[in-house]
Amino acid sequence: MKNSAKVALVVCIVGFFASFFFGISFYYRDFPSKPQPELGRTHPINNHGFLLYLSKQEEIEQTSSFVLAVAFAVSAAIINRFVDPFDKRKRQMMPKSVAPWNHHRGP
Repeated sequence: MKNSAKVALVVCIVGFFASFFFGISFYYRDFPSKPQPELGRTHPINNHGFLLYLSKQEEIEQTSSFVLAVAFAVSAAIINRFVDPFDKRKRQMMPKSVAPWNHHRGP
């Protein structure tokens, strides 16, 4: 079970980053800054005060990628919290080895 949870956690983390970066890539593409109804570019997104216009399909892709990124992040958090596939909590609770204390004091 731990191995499949490790795979699922890694897939969720990679999926989160892939979806998130795909979603923000729409802000850095060469989209028009004025609506172009003849091309179907009538759906605005706000890029730090500059409007860019997407088609309906592009808007759905961008919104879906952000929703998918959130779903991956929540799934990763749930797996990490309830399954702890990499035994992180166990390692944090284990006492660290300490060098023996020298009882002799003095020169």
